[in-house]
Amino acid sequence: MYQQVAAEIRNRIESGLYARRLPSVVNLSQEFGTSRNTILLGLNILRDLGLIYVVRNRGYFVHLRSVVVVAPEPGMRIIARMPTADERENLGIDDDRTPVQVIERPDGTVEILPANISEIRLSE
Repeated sequence: MYQQVAAEIRNRIESGLYARRLPSVVNLSQEFGTSRNTILLGLNILRDLGLIYVVRNRGYFVHLRSVVVVAPEPGMRIIARMPTADERENLGIDDDRTPVQVIERPDGTVEILPANISEIRLSE
């Protein structure tokens, strides 16, 4: 159940419904008709993914950076690698541990995204 809670809250974040602060754990548990513990487990998934963060005695907040979702298409190539110094500077990557995803599209265009704000999502 907590995975379903996490998925629904994530959908709300991605749709812009939750743009800054999430409702309280109590409100979410009432809305989803589940225990506070189930809500907390779902929120922990989103925190581990870097979508939200917690401020003690304040609540849960959405990270302001947006996530870029990439849907693979036939002929597309996606490569994960460490960025060059120029890419780190241009993309605003301030550490040496964050990789980039290089998306090569069939039409020859290339897009380079920091891996911490991009997601590869396969269609179901």
